[in-house]
Amino acid sequence: KPALWTENWTTRYPIYGNDTKLRSTEDIAFAVALFIARKKGSFVSYYMYHGGTNFGRFASSYVTTSYYDGAPLDEYGLIWRPTWGHLRELHAAVNLSSEPLLFGTYSNFSLGQEQEAHIFETELKCVAFLVNFDKHQSPTVVFRNIPFQLAPKSISILSECRTVVFETAKVNAQYGSRTAKVVESLNDIHTWKAFKEPIPEDISKAVYTGNQLFEHLSMTKDETDYLWYIVSYEYRPSDDGQLVLLNAESRAHVLHAFVNTEYVGCVHGSHDGPGNIILNTNISLKEGQNTISLLSVMVGSPV
Repeated sequence: KPALWTENWTTRYPIYGNDTKLRSTEDIAFAVALFIARKKGSFVSYYMYHGGTNFGRFASSYVTTSYYDGAPLDEYGLIWRPTWGHLRELHAAVNLSSEPLLFGTYSNFSLGQEQEAHIFETELKCVAFLVNFDKHQSPTVVFRNIPFQLAPKSISILSECRTVVFETAKVNAQYGSRTAKVVESLNDIHTWKAFKEPIPEDISKAVYTGNQLFEHLSMTKDETDYLWYIVSYEYRPSDDGQLVLLNAESRAHVLHAFVNTEYVGCVHGSHDGPGNIILNTNISLKEGQNTISLLSVMVGSPV
């Protein structure tokens, strides 16, 4: 008390493998206005209001280093239109009625099945929030003998409880667009180089050896996303002819498996999936010495 909103997400941070999800300007404004009206909210922290860049590979699990580029101010500090302008107008409308919001008497009542009014009033000042939760209809409501048409899923802020000074669903702010131009073209075959890394088989050439698995990031010091794990296995076929099952559990983001340099499968995790990924596949082994090579891949860093 008073009500504080610590993380009002302005958009969704980008995740490897997922489409970009931008939150609409109208939805952000609706949520802020509703928080003030219903909860008597006095503080809203936009997360994020200014985007940024996490340098190197570190961000969070499966999260790209470009962070909240769709915030009102993007990661370069440029204005994201119309979000920045629409929120600025909302803030101005709220500030205009700061006196009744801070010191006024609060009341509320229904204006319809999915419509309601929230009023803050002193002896001299008044502000009202007319809320329409219906996402499809534009009903006309009567408030203090004045008719108001409310847009679908919207909140109208009435200065002095009679004049609309802001509508969450009506964006008057300037819209903007982004264009990109080619700075350097990489369509010349001579500008590209390919490096083929052999699948390791010789355990004696490993950087570290031990009877346990080594933690990926501690080993690589965040200098590479890749780490090989190699194990030598002596196989003696059994008489029952059972298949050999390779079961590898990891907290990496991707795990590739090779048996005697032959690719046998991979498993790929996801941001919203379980923390562990499990590679479970039947493999063929030759009698005698076999080499199993696992390539661990980290995209960003683990949770």
